[in-house]
Amino acid sequence: MQNFTIVDSYGRRKYLTVEERKRFFEAVPKVLKREQRPFALLRYWTGCRITEGLNVTVGGVDYSQQSVQFKTLKRRKDVYRSVPLPPTFLEKLDDVYDLKTRQKTRSEKELRERIWPFDRKTGSRYIKRVMAEAGIEGIQACPKGLRHSFVIAHQEMKTPGHMIQRWAGWSTPAMMEVYAAAVGQEERNIAAALWNM
Repeated sequence: MQNFTIVDSYGRRKYLTVEERKRFFEAVPKVLKREQRPFALLRYWTGCRITEGLNVTVGGVDYSQQSVQFKTLKRRKDVYRSVPLPPTFLEKLDDVYDLKTRQKTRSEKELRERIWPFDRKTGSRYIKRVMAEAGIEGIQACPKGLRHSFVIAHQEMKTPGHMIQRWAGWSTPAMMEVYAAAVGQEERNIAAALWNM
């Protein structure tokens, strides 16, 4: 973690800008099939890692709390975290996968069934396909670029740090400092005060 940065050794950013995130969102229905779209949008709305998203189960979507449950990766013991989801996206999940009906069966086997049957490589390919359609090129045009942009977007919206940390699945707040190095709209606004003198 100490060597992690949000730019590469050439100074190129590894994250999507606000504009690129918007283009990603708009490109999803253009290139992905109906049953593939929610996976890309889950990553857009939650910033989850690809494997965390793929491991979401039928019972892991909580309609009463309007959230999704992730088993956090990169931990020595099992840690679960809950991340809020927009109501419209929750309805889309139900529309495509019939989750509410499947949850009512209360069958342990059904509740533990993964929503998405494809593997990590396929999930990554879907994300890259959307990036290409959105015209996003460069080192940031990858699944991690979407995760990084989720954190940066929340920082720019002044989301409390402890919430971002929890939603991202970090055990300590140290990662927040790494992401604070991103040049965001607030920083541009401060700099623009000089340009307008």
